[in-house]
Amino acid sequence: MSQAALAPTRADFGPDFDHPGIDFDTGLDYESNRRARGTWEVTAVGSQRASADKGTREYFQQMRDYRYGYETPWIPEMFRFDQLAGKSVLEIGVGNGIDATEMAWNGAHYTGIDITQNHLELTRQNFEQSGLETPYRLIEGDLLTTPFREPFDTVYSFGVLHHISHEQRYLERIRQILRPDGTLMFAVYGKYSFFNAWMAATWLTRNRCRNAYDDWRSHVAELSPLGDPVTIKIRSRKEVEAGLSAAGFQVISYAKRGFVQNYLPGVGRLLKPNGWTLQTLGSMLGWYHIFHCRPEE
Repeated sequence: MSQAALAPTRADFGPDFDHPGIDFDTGLDYESNRRARGTWEVTAVGSQRASADKGTREYFQQMRDYRYGYETPWIPEMFRFDQLAGKSVLEIGVGNGIDATEMAWNGAHYTGIDITQNHLELTRQNFEQSGLETPYRLIEGDLLTTPFREPFDTVYSFGVLHHISHEQRYLERIRQILRPDGTLMFAVYGKYSFFNAWMAATWLTRNRCRNAYDDWRSHVAELSPLGDPVTIKIRSRKEVEAGLSAAGFQVISYAKRGFVQNYLPGVGRLLKPNGWTLQTLGSMLGWYHIFHCRPEE
């Protein structure tokens, strides 16, 4: 039987392994956290892509098929899930647990942290229905308020860091909890992308600039209600790399992906979701920056 720990207390973790005197402010609550909960406690990220009842085996299968069969089929390969066997992995932002169970199937010793109970519960249900026998840990909370007993081999985050107003502090904290030879691998939204240009066009033609631009982008990309956007940062590669360097990381590999069949009406459906054409277009106009990083020595 799989084992999970939801909403652990500090006692579950003990003192932070390499900063025993650090002051964890358990009252910490940033505006971006409030906005994220306001959207994703109500509607799980990406849940519109499944027609089955939320939390059922069919729901998770539909979510997985969409993620790995259409929208982001390159995730397992680009993030080298097949090389995670025996490694301790911390995922920041668990979503529906699709990547979580995929990493666990590949032998990762998985821990996931999220500020939304909805996502944590869905991930727990996904694990329970997956047939996985491996233990795992789920933590409700902000990374900045959570101490850990041991450093991690890998920290992974897909499509999450750009929603965190205190992202720079997150990067600094990740640097602390990684092993010296550990890897941070993540994806964030890219400024020079087809989807970002499309959102700008629809803001002008559909919304007619009635709402703030970031409000519209959050509504389109994250399904947040107009007037109550989640934090959303859409940046150039150089902007992201500047934050990484300031936090003490060196980039060991970079790629750009995220160009789907529907961006090419008619002909797109004839192309393979992870084929050469869409990969090439993604490398130029993709929605995601993909980074693999190591702590600087």
